Amino acid sequence: MSANSEQEKSKKFEDFLIILVKYRKSIIINVLIITIAAIIVSLVLPKKYTSVSSFISPKKKGGLFGDITGFSSTIKDISKSLGGALGGVPEEAYNYLVILKSRTASEEIINKFNLREVYEIDKDKPYEDVINELEDHVDFMVEDEGNITISVTDKSPVRAAKMANYYIQVLNEMSTELGVKEARNNRKFIEKRFVQLENDIEAIEDSLKTFSAKYNVLEMKEQMKAAISVAAELEARVEVAKIERDILKNNLGKDNPLVLQADLKVNELNKRLTNMKYGDKKNLKSSLQLFIPFENVPETGVKYLRLMREYEIQTKVLEFIYPIYEQAKIEEQKDIPAVLVVDKAIPPEKKSSPKRALIVIGAFLLSSFFSIGYALVKESYAGLQDDEDRYKKIKDGIIDPLKGLMKFGKKK
Repeated sequence: MSANSEQEKSKKFEDFLIILVKYRKSIIINVLIITIAAIIVSLVLPKKYTSVSSFISPKKKGGLFGDITGFSSTIKDISKSLGGALGGVPEEAYNYLVILKSRTASEEIINKFNLREVYEIDKDKPYEDVINELEDHVDFMVEDEGNITISVTDKSPVRAAKMANYYIQVLNEMSTELGVKEARNNRKFIEKRFVQLENDIEAIEDSLKTFSAKYNVLEMKEQMKAAISVAAELEARVEVAKIERDILKNNLGKDNPLVLQADLKVNELNKRLTNMKYGDKKNLKSSLQLFIPFENVPETGVKYLRLMREYEIQTKVLEFIYPIYEQAKIEEQKDIPAVLVVDKAIPPEKKSSPKRALIVIGAFLLSSFFSIGYALVKESYAGLQDDEDRYKKIKDGIIDPLKGLMKFGKKK
């Protein structure tokens, strides 16, 4: 670096110090006035306190289909699939946030603590103003550990803690109500199929009794018995697959990929059952038939086999549906807390705002910056006026065009 550059920098720094000394009074006065004003404002601002409560979702054991042997795991995987679609946020956490941010939950909090009066919002103002003000004072956060925190800020530390705890109470009540409603819908759907099965079995039993008395048919060959058993097992799987598909359709809609996959499963099982009943006519020569198709059995035997088959099928399906139906009734009667409280909110001892030190320091720094900047601009302007030729050129370049614009405006 050259000596001239060092001297030039030194000269600029000396000029800067000279300007500070020259305008020291105005700089000090401005900084003092703004800083004192900031101190007064920080003291006048009301104190606010933030109270935090935390909760987690209880561990779920099984569920409606979790402990039933032979039922597909598709239902149990729905929550995992939804969790992936929500960007890594667990389904339970997402549902809880939806409830906490709902208008219903906000209205419960507002009415419980009379927040229209607390926030000093006139009665003629719309209710949405109170809800918006509440949202500005509440924050919900899903932590990395999996728990959800509710932070409530209020002028009263006691009220802040009570509001944070009441949010959890409202969440429990609404979650339980929604859960019972969903369980009731599932129970009604399964109950309808269960009652239909009972009626079908009763009708088949009557038909078997009448048929046996008329044709004196008491037993079949072992191969036919095995065929009946296999067909019953297969058709039971078809019925269970249909129930699974219909529940998915009710919950997710008919165009959901899981519903389409369930449809494919039902169609494939139906195809296998049809081949067993009537044989694979397209590939009759090449295919290996383990059982004689039912349509090839003599007429009387066919009637008996069909009745026996339907009886076996319906009783097998009943074995699957009965525990599901009982579990659905249990789920409907559950009235347990939807969430578990990790940390109950308590009245905070320290205020969360205003940050008086930050306000005062910020005001001091900003006032110093603008006061020094004003002194530098003023000194530059004074120096520019001393250079008459340069000042005249700048003045003519700025003021004259402005005058021309003003005249043009008047003519219009």
